[in-house]
Amino acid sequence: MNGFYSFSKSSENWSTRVGTPRFFPKKYPPGRFPSLSHSSMSPPDPDRALRRARVLSGQVVSCSGEDHADHAVAATESPLAWTRRAGDVFGPGDWFLVEQPLVDAFAQCTRDDQWIHRAGADTPFGGPIAHGFLTLSLLPVLCKHVMPTHAWATSEINCGFNKMRFLSPVKVGARVRATVLVTAAELLDSKNPSAGTQTTSKVTIVIEGTTKPALVAEWVTRQYG
Repeated sequence: MNGFYSFSKSSENWSTRVGTPRFFPKKYPPGRFPSLSHSSMSPPDPDRALRRARVLSGQVVSCSGEDHADHAVAATESPLAWTRRAGDVFGPGDWFLVEQPLVDAFAQCTRDDQWIHRAGADTPFGGPIAHGFLTLSLLPVLCKHVMPTHAWATSEINCGFNKMRFLSPVKVGARVRATVLVTAAELLDSKNPSAGTQTTSKVTIVIEGTTKPALVAEWVTRQYG
């Protein structure tokens, strides 16, 4: 995906915001109190709590799990159905090996050939490390089989990041994988649900054998119908 927004770093502490409560004003003119008819509200999803409990119990972020993760994630049938998945956790995915040839190719592509990325480098981290931006660039492949596909979407674009932090260096030869928390999924046009959705996800990339993540990013994408 080609991003068209630049990401920025924030000094705010990370927190998970599943939703923000909305309150009515204290006073309304006579006869103008907002309607809460079923037509103005999303249909209830009685299975959501059970579904999320199963996801959380079976797919907790782990740094030492099995080599192959279970990717039986059902495709979404409509934009509206996808908006009901806000709060769901997907993953972790399969481990991905970060090898020296990959690091070398990234260095050549970006012209970032700092010595700490070179083979045999004696660094404070115990050897050569991958570029932080290389780890970030792995998000599409790490999330490819973690997130559900959208049968209704004709295209999906990368809008960038609200927040992003590199927390631990990834040593060459290490394996990484991702877990995704969908924090928000909203219709692009409430009057035309088929137009698509905007999704905000908290993506955590972990390193095998360590407790501190490689990075945490709040990723924004759009899915067009």
